Amino acid sequence: MSLQAGKDALVNKRYTEAIAILSKYCQDQEQNQSQERDYIQAQMWLVSAYQRVGRSDKAIAICEKYIDHSDPQVQIWAKQALKTANSALENPIDAAEASVIKSKPNRYRKPHVTLSLNPSAQWLFRLSMLGTICLVLGIIFLGFLALISLITVTLTTGWLYVAIAATAIAGIILFFMSPWLIDITHRQFYRTQWITLADLEPKAPEAVTVIEEFCQARNLFVPKIGWIEDNNPVAFIYGVLPNSTRLIISRGLLETLDDDEIAAVIACQLGRVANWSFAVVTFITAPAQLIYLIHVLLQRIGFKVKVAKHFWQLLAAIALFLYRLTSYLGFGVSRSSIYVSDRFASEATGNPNALSRSLPKMARSLANYTQLGQAPSRLLESSLSFGTCDYRTSISVGIVFQILYAGYSGLSKPNLYKVFLWELFNPWATWIELYSPQPLIGKRIEVLTSYADQLGLSEEYEFRQLLSAGKSLNPKLLSQNFISDLLIETAPYTLTAIALITSTYFYWLYNNWLPISLVAIGWGLGSMLKGSLKYPDYAKVVSTNLVNLLIDPYISPLRGKPVQVPGEILGYTMSDLPDYDLKLEDQAAIVHLNYVVNIKTFFANPAIVLQKLENLVGNTVLATGWFRRGNMPILDVSVLQPVLSDRSYKPLNSYHQLWNNLLSSVTVLGGLGLLAFTTLF
Repeated sequence: MSLQAGKDALVNKRYTEAIAILSKYCQDQEQNQSQERDYIQAQMWLVSAYQRVGRSDKAIAICEKYIDHSDPQVQIWAKQALKTANSALENPIDAAEASVIKSKPNRYRKPHVTLSLNPSAQWLFRLSMLGTICLVLGIIFLGFLALISLITVTLTTGWLYVAIAATAIAGIILFFMSPWLIDITHRQFYRTQWITLADLEPKAPEAVTVIEEFCQARNLFVPKIGWIEDNNPVAFIYGVLPNSTRLIISRGLLETLDDDEIAAVIACQLGRVANWSFAVVTFITAPAQLIYLIHVLLQRIGFKVKVAKHFWQLLAAIALFLYRLTSYLGFGVSRSSIYVSDRFASEATGNPNALSRSLPKMARSLANYTQLGQAPSRLLESSLSFGTCDYRTSISVGIVFQILYAGYSGLSKPNLYKVFLWELFNPWATWIELYSPQPLIGKRIEVLTSYADQLGLSEEYEFRQLLSAGKSLNPKLLSQNFISDLLIETAPYTLTAIALITSTYFYWLYNNWLPISLVAIGWGLGSMLKGSLKYPDYAKVVSTNLVNLLIDPYISPLRGKPVQVPGEILGYTMSDLPDYDLKLEDQAAIVHLNYVVNIKTFFANPAIVLQKLENLVGNTVLATGWFRRGNMPILDVSVLQPVLSDRSYKPLNSYHQLWNNLLSSVTVLGGLGLLAFTTLF
């Protein structure tokens, strides 16, 4: 931020922008003694800007620093400016306005402020928009080239022009048809009810005001508003032209959030219209929505038919995989645009704190309705690229805020707020964020807190203290753990690639089975190495509770931490054998357990395990296992020891290590056996 840019903003009466620029400039120059005069000049202009927006308390704090300055001219300025600021604070124009100033408000007095966003975030958004459009058009172009290759062996210039023209035509058709394609899926899934602003106003009056002001300022039609009867808090917008957008709101959103928070979320979605990311996301994800529709239809057939049930279920699983794979194309735009949209929402409402509060509240609600071992609701799954927050990466924050909401007296708020430290400082957070359509909640709140600071507002969740606490973490330990864990996480893929490369160097053996043999060996060794990290020995098992695990910033999504946690088994869900999913509740939080049966039970009678799990429901146990935090926190169980006097309840052992070692060993031995057989015979 330059001093001249701050001056220009001040001269042009863009006071909030001037405050942002000058504050950043002063922060950068605090340790630079050679630029002291420029620093003082910036402080003078900052005082003027604060006085213009009614923040005399901020102006007073700056003036008091220069009352005894060595330069007499600076002293004179400071005394005069201090006198003016004190007069403005003691004699406000409006009594209500003065009370807001003195109490350091949670929201700005007026909407439509100007805030400063990091230029790198804006450039990343623009590059994501351009790169994603080029990627999608490139895929369409390659598809046409593949079709042309079926017609002719030689790709002439004429055929190349045909491919380019066909790509342009197909892209234009898909662009304008994409909202219609999404409408088709919505009719199948949600039974959307279309309402008016008059219907919405009693439930969310401030949101209606935001929508009306947005449309009036840009001379746009009001978005077509869809209402969905669903408990999950969801709001998203789609379309390809600003005058024909669809804004979808769920009942869960209005039940979860307060009026100003609903308005902030709606403003965030309107921000997607303002920056045109809504059109790109709609264009890219429309084909994925059709694939998801096919998945749902195949799934329904699989439930109804009595013959070849597994065949239809397999087809549904393949369709779901393809949907998730194609959805990734829009994640870059959706994720980078959210920072620009958050700024728009903060500027439109003058209330960045409302958006900061809404995100953990939505996460809390999503954690309540998202159950491990069960498929997420179709609303959450199909609106992944459009939504306000990712239900998959918000579970940890949601669990902790459920504790805050319940008012558990044994834990202080500052300690619980440490759940954000993992998202802010653990390198694994950035890795996981790459597979999400929205940034992690902690990172978004960090930016929103900077907006609150620019407006002179109080911050949510004591975030400044939290950032200071994060600086005391051991960055060397965090980075070392990440690098080593990442190498082991990718070991199966790395060793498979090495195996394929190695097989090409031994082509002279004339063994057609050589690549398959080496790939099996490489994959098995990599899986064995990965399992040794996920399930280490219990040399340093720690007795702890779930909250301490959730707020631990050093936890890895791969490296299991051996722990022992007391709690009550709430229930279980049978997933694909040999896995079972259980829910464990200790004194404050709930976490999911992953239990794996032994080989004998797997091939014999699963009813034995079901009976044992049924006996544990409602009982207190000591759960010993390996805790990991990735998209969601999970405890891979080793032993479930009932805390009962009745000795008939024996410990229930889980066999993660056994299955990992068995499958990886069989893969390696199979590869070695195939290699030996094909080499000798």
